Amino acid sequence: MIIKSMSRKSRSFSQLYHYMKKGSSRSSQYDFFAQNIYARKDKDIIAEFSANAHRLKARRNGNYLFHEIISITKSSQLTLEQEKQRLFDIVQHYAQMRCKYNLVAGYLHDEKSNNVHFHLMISSNEIDSPTNQRLTKYEFDRVKKATEKYVIETYPELEQDILINATREQKRQKQSNKAGEVKRKGGRLKKKEKITQTLREIFAQSRSMSELFNNLSKQGIEMYNRGNTIGFITLGDGKKYRLKTLGLEDAFRQVEALSTRQTNRRAEKPPSSSQQSTEYEPVRHDDEVERRKAEIKSHRSKKANRGDKQNDNDFER
Repeated sequence: MIIKSMSRKSRSFSQLYHYMKKGSSRSSQYDFFAQNIYARKDKDIIAEFSANAHRLKARRNGNYLFHEIISITKSSQLTLEQEKQRLFDIVQHYAQMRCKYNLVAGYLHDEKSNNVHFHLMISSNEIDSPTNQRLTKYEFDRVKKATEKYVIETYPELEQDILINATREQKRQKQSNKAGEVKRKGGRLKKKEKITQTLREIFAQSRSMSELFNNLSKQGIEMYNRGNTIGFITLGDGKKYRLKTLGLEDAFRQVEALSTRQTNRRAEKPPSSSQQSTEYEPVRHDDEVERRKAEIKSHRSKKANRGDKQNDNDFER
């Protein structure tokens, strides 16, 4: 079993949600998972995530969501439907331990020949919380280890290798075997060169972070942040590549700069009423109503003090 986590520092709920849904066969009751979500229509689910994100206090470089993947290798003993049922239960168990009070939505993907996996979109804050939920690396590792232990003990028929709870010697041996295999095939360097060229083209085509995420999604690539480190993961094989290692930092910064300029221009020139926002923004009329009531009350009070009997229909509209 493999668990991967990637953070996002933009409110790209719609893009990630539709990516997850598009890749799912949605052929059984186990293909969709939701936690603390009351809506069932796509646009309403996205709206719940967006509204909850607006509760967060603005913080530089803060996370808005997590994209996490839970993958199990296919078993020779079970049908696809049986594997889906077990993976769905594993996802429920994981979400309760990892983020019991956060919003979670996800879809199961079964297109791979060797595994089935769940993509999850997790809010960075708990329901209506103004602060991000923060798991330390130690706490997150503990959740992953507990999940793997649950899988091994509850579903031995899944035939999962012990990876997360493997001893240091077992990990060292596995890495040595993997390195030898890569060296024999001579394929790692080619993969790195290919992902470098693909990302360079994506950066050149993207004029905003939103465009960047969309273009990455089309190529089956996910961006992740770990502290100050930015990297990319190819979802097909789960390989991770650091931006700095690929030598593409300048190209990425250019996309960031373009995106910032666009944001600043939009702030200087508010959109017309005919334009529609791509993100859900809760509309609040309470403050405007209270301000209007106060104006009317003040106006009436002044008229009463002056003994002015002028009809105030011109003021009240």
